[in-house]
Amino acid sequence: MPLPKAVAGYFDKLEGPMKAVAIRLSEAVYERGPHLKATYAWGQPCWIGNERVVSIMAHARHCNLQLWSGARMAEQYFGRIEGSGKMLRHVKVRSPDEIDDELIDIIDRAIQLDQDAPVRVR
Repeated sequence: MPLPKAVAGYFDKLEGPMKAVAIRLSEAVYERGPHLKATYAWGQPCWIGNERVVSIMAHARHCNLQLWSGARMAEQYFGRIEGSGKMLRHVKVRSPDEIDDELIDIIDRAIQLDQDAPVRVR
């Protein structure tokens, strides 16, 4: 499925090794949640089901897979999901190799939470 122009433009503008990480993360999100709608919100790509599910934010040395219901999952994935937000948490991904089975489980869990018990994101 082609990405909206603004989302594709975000990835097109990336440079260096984080471009490959960001693109691979977006592919993983699409593979796990093809029903999610990709959009551009708050300056980054975001995927929405009933509510916002995940976003990708590229930095110089890592990408954050932002989990809009990450606080509800943090204890289950202690040490992998970081942050202290009321709802929004993240996983730092430094290379495509870190997109492993556990990260796929995290993506699956975020999608499932959105389907089973969505929480309104402001």
